[in-house]
Order: sequence, then C-alpha cells, then structure tokens
Amino acid sequence: MITPDKIIRSNRKTLSVSIDHFGSVTVRAPRRCEEKRIFAFLSEKEEWIRRKQAEIKGAGMALPPENLDGYSFLLLGKPCEIVVDEGKRVRFDAEEYKLYLPKENARERLLKWLKENAKRILCSLTESKAREMGTAYRSVSVTSAKTRWGSCSYHNALHYSFRVLYAPREVIEYIVVHELAHTKHKDHSKAFWDFVQVFVPDWREKRKWLKAHGVLMEIF
Repeated sequence: MITPDKIIRSNRKTLSVSIDHFGSVTVRAPRRCEEKRIFAFLSEKEEWIRRKQAEIKGAGMALPPENLDGYSFLLLGKPCEIVVDEGKRVRFDAEEYKLYLPKENARERLLKWLKENAKRILCSLTESKAREMGTAYRSVSVTSAKTRWGSCSYHNALHYSFRVLYAPREVIEYIVVHELAHTKHKDHSKAFWDFVQVFVPDWREKRKWLKAHGVLMEIF
C-alpha cells in the first residue's frame, strides 16, 4: 500500500498525486475528501508511483540519511554504494563501484574525498581542453556551490562545484568546455554557443542532463 508523505487539502474538486525529485509522494485533495477515497486513489496509481520511484532511485536522486551506510549516489554518472566500516581511510573499489568510509567522521571524510578527486579530475580536464580549444585561464578552484555547476570570472578564474563529480565524464567535459568558452565570450551569445559546438557538438543533450539532474546539487 502506498502511504503519502504529504496530503494537501484545498478547494479543488479532484484528486491528484505527484512525486518530487527524491521520490516523496504528495496528494492534493478536496477539503472534505475522506482518507478512504484518497487511499483508494493511491491504490489505482500504485503501479505508476512504484515505477517513478524506481526511476528516481536508479538515477541516484535520494537525499542521504544520517547513517550513510548502504546509501547510493551518482559518481561519474554511475550508482556508487557507500559502505561504512571500521577502516582508517577512504577506499574506492572501482570494480564493485563501492566507496568505503571510516565510521568516524564519515560524512566529513566523504566530502573531503569528493572535493580532492573533483579537483584532480577538473584540473586535468581543464588543462587538456584548454590546449585543444586554444584558450587560456587563470586558475581552477573547486567550491561547494549548490546553484551552479561552474563559472568563469571576468579575469578567467574557473570555479567548479565539487558536485560536478556526480555527472558522467562526457557531461563533465561539456561543463569544462562551457567555462573555457567563457574565457573568449563572456556572454551566452550565438558566437559563444558556436564555439562550444565545435568541441561538444551535442552540447544540448549534455545541457538537458544537467537540467534534469539539477536536484543532485542538494546531495551532500
């Protein structure tokens, strides 16, 4: 049986159900609608609700619980499971795609690991893409920004959110190309997008992925 996370009553005449980016179920109902009718409605919609929740879970769109053990999140576009153990250091198993965290200060250690690896990957990618594009930049920094994946300052200092690490590598490459393109074009003019397209012909698809997965910015 589906149990709604929230029931919102108003002067509406019909029932509706929605699922947010994290799989929470919200029912909107008339003010005097009996719970019996609400649960009957949810029963009719159960197959659709379960399917949507499964899609969301598969995309790594779930807020992490306090205890991170067993939680899965997207790492380079693939679901990665966290295992909290008695170890002394963070370990990543690339074959099983599992990230082992020490029990002590697990969340802080995870964030440190994500930021360090984001910096390593982004510095390397930015350097290689800059050579390919014939562009120059001042510096690369990794931030904890939740409102944008990357940015380029007036003086060509590049800033990336460590959360870029959640995206598939080809999407990360698009983010890097996008910011490097701003070293030549400070706006989003046609000239800017024409320049981006030379190096990422399917940039629209990469942009769609980022918009569809923007909710991942809320994780950690």
